[in-house]
Amino acid sequence: MAGPPPPCATLLVFTLLFLCTEAEGFAALQTKVFKYRIWDMDQKLLYLRNDQLVAGHLQGANAALEEKVFWVPNRSFAQARQPVILGIQNGTRCLASPAAPRPTLRLEDTDIRALPRAGDASAPFTFFRSYKDGMWRFESAANPGWFLCTSARAHEPLGLARGPDATRVLDFYFQLC
Repeated sequence: MAGPPPPCATLLVFTLLFLCTEAEGFAALQTKVFKYRIWDMDQKLLYLRNDQLVAGHLQGANAALEEKVFWVPNRSFAQARQPVILGIQNGTRCLASPAAPRPTLRLEDTDIRALPRAGDASAPFTFFRSYKDGMWRFESAANPGWFLCTSARAHEPLGLARGPDATRVLDFYFQLC
């Protein structure tokens, strides 16, 4: 009959568990946040107005209103779909689109670096990137077939649409700052 493990074996097990836990925590702290500019194919930039993200032509002094987009990869989803979580204001406010028959887009106060660890609960914050002819599209993970869009008219809120039409623009330029 085997007795208890020797003290050095127990210490080794606890040390390995501690190191694994520390490594996971360190990896979570090391989530790289990328800073990009985003504008639609009609050259409308994103900015905040009345706590909504809108797209419009910003010129002169108004150019300083442009919101930079911060993003992190979301490894909870198939990497082939290029899943990302998008936010503004250094990643403290993230775009969210909870599952719904007619989905809407909103800003939620949350830390962009914490969301990739949320697994399936991060779906409302996740968008799948696709690239074609120099332009990007962002499909909602929680609402398949719905894409991030701007209005064809300037200074309207960012939203979601099923596809491009005369009133919605789904194609964006996405450039590292």
